[in-house]
Amino acid sequence: MEGPYVIRRGDGNWIPMGDGVRLSYLRRYGEEYSILLEMDAGGRFPVHEHVGWEEIFVLEGSVRLGPQELRQGDYYYSPPGVSPAVETEEGCSLLITSARGQEANQRQASLKTS
Repeated sequence: MEGPYVIRRGDGNWIPMGDGVRLSYLRRYGEEYSILLEMDAGGRFPVHEHVGWEEIFVLEGSVRLGPQELRQGDYYYSPPGVSPAVETEEGCSLLITSARGQEANQRQASLKTS
């Protein structure tokens, strides 16, 4: 993705990430990315490892990240390392930005499928 561009509401390329969880890339540049993550009510994303930092902004709904309960408008920052399980009772939409992504998570997924 180079140069200016617009992604209109509803134009996302949604990738399923498990039961009731999907993501759409907004920006990818080198090892950096910004995504929208949508979770249906009862959705859960397991504990995972991030090689770089991660920022999360709650656009809609509420979400629990480990012991932290976040609601619409809340911001969460995590340094590199292990991120807690992400779960929601009511559903949510999150804007997530990371410097180096989930390379370790991808390695774990490949180990599970081999």
